[in-house]
Amino acid sequence: MQPIENFMKKTGLIVGYWFMVINLYSQNTVEGISPVYQFSISKEIKPPVLNMDATSITFIDQNGNHAIDANENCTLKFSLGNTGYGDGIGLTARVSVSGTSNGVSFSQSTPLPIIKIGETKAVEIPVKSDLNTIDGSVTFTLQVDEPNGFGVSPQQIEVQTRKFISPMIEIADYSITSQMSGNLRKKLPFDLQVLVQNTQYGAAEDVQVFLGLPPEVICISSNTSIHYDKLNAGEKKDIVYTLIVSDNYVSQTIPVHIKISEKYGKFSKDKDISLTLNQSMAVNKLVVEADKKQEQTAQIIIGSLSSDVDKAIPQGPSTHPERYALIIGNEDYSSFQSGLSTESNVDFAANDARIFRDYIEQTLGVPKTQIKLLTNATAGQINQSLAWIAQNAKVENGNAELLFYYSGHGLPDENSHEPYLIPVDVSGTNIQQAIRLSAVYQKLSEFPSKRITVFLDACFSGGARNQSLIAMKSVKVKPAEFELSGNMVVFSSSSGEETSNVYREKQHGFFTYFLLKELQSTKGDITYKQLADYLRDKVLRGTSLISKPQTPMALYSESARDQWENWKME
Repeated sequence: MQPIENFMKKTGLIVGYWFMVINLYSQNTVEGISPVYQFSISKEIKPPVLNMDATSITFIDQNGNHAIDANENCTLKFSLGNTGYGDGIGLTARVSVSGTSNGVSFSQSTPLPIIKIGETKAVEIPVKSDLNTIDGSVTFTLQVDEPNGFGVSPQQIEVQTRKFISPMIEIADYSITSQMSGNLRKKLPFDLQVLVQNTQYGAAEDVQVFLGLPPEVICISSNTSIHYDKLNAGEKKDIVYTLIVSDNYVSQTIPVHIKISEKYGKFSKDKDISLTLNQSMAVNKLVVEADKKQEQTAQIIIGSLSSDVDKAIPQGPSTHPERYALIIGNEDYSSFQSGLSTESNVDFAANDARIFRDYIEQTLGVPKTQIKLLTNATAGQINQSLAWIAQNAKVENGNAELLFYYSGHGLPDENSHEPYLIPVDVSGTNIQQAIRLSAVYQKLSEFPSKRITVFLDACFSGGARNQSLIAMKSVKVKPAEFELSGNMVVFSSSSGEETSNVYREKQHGFFTYFLLKELQSTKGDITYKQLADYLRDKVLRGTSLISKPQTPMALYSESARDQWENWKME
């Protein structure tokens, strides 16, 4: 027992000794605190320098008429380049719109791919329209945002919009015929002939015609279902069903149901035809006149066939690649300006422009791609188009032949008497926002041209075909005159305080009708002097009969004085 007690005492002494050492050591320990350091880590930014090429901003549509038609897929396209110090990352194309945007849809925000230094990429923004699209114009504002504020300033492009023109597919006529019997009888075949026609002005697509018959009445011609890809305005299709009635048929009447459908499912009419056994039948089928070619049908849609100058447009002997034309027909002012009645519109001005376009293409040989036609044009569209024709004159380096045509409202400034062309979106009370006629002449002659020809079916006295845009303080104003420059000749529809009248029976202005009539009869083989004399005589005679005399005149620049009379239209 004694050894154990001694061991425990020694062990306790050792443990106590170590506790004492540890305690003394810990009391002499020095605690150190590290100083606090702050670091500023800055990220190096190398910005891009982005450029949207304004000349690359283009509008692409399905049918190539440079307008947003109802229910059409289109594209806005532009080039975006980077000439900066870093890549363009996190870019976003943004689009906003103003104007008649009814039915027009697009993505307001489109993420763009990385554009590296020195790269240029094409950007495409899809644009769609539906059946709610209306006539007018829409302005798209395009810009590109960059996260660090190095985006692209807004650019604008204006595009016309066009409302949906509906078709109507229906059975225009029908007949039953047989060469075997004069009466409809059982077990004897007979023909049911129907005339399917598009009776409205819009083209119909995906047309289906289904023949429905009661049991025991059989179609042996196997054409109970017929499909047409497209029927243009006025186009018709002749369908002959060969039918036979079984001896088991018990009723005296034969109900025939013809179901018609088209792409939208709403612009067609079904037809119910009730035939009767023993009814008399014709021997010969209806004679159906062949349809005109599609190009002529399209002309029927937009033109008036009541005028003799709207058809039989002669073909000129040659094409002139140096000729460029800008044609404007401003008719519908009331749709663009609230408070205006339809009486303020210029009747048939759009038809004037369209048919004149056909003559200068077919008879005067202006290439189709070098003709710009504007109907119901805004101030922006007119200014853009004047810049277009001036640029083409510059490219031709003195060899260009320019043609400018305008049908629509003209007004004088009441104080200066300076004449203005009035866009459809400019009020007659804000004439300073309109297009000065002198500015038109200056733009046309901005670069040297071989010759410049201007046709104006508008008056500048304050009168109008129907009702003026404003009530002038003085009933008529004689517009101010100024000198023409370049090799220019102007054919004006009226003189001084006269009004330019409408030839309602021909659905044209008097001046335009006789201009087209002479181009039609001469096929363009006429000198400017002969044309000027003809217009003065015919228009003055015609308008004097309605007690509204109108005297066309020809004006010319000093440089064209000794040569214009011998220039030829063709």
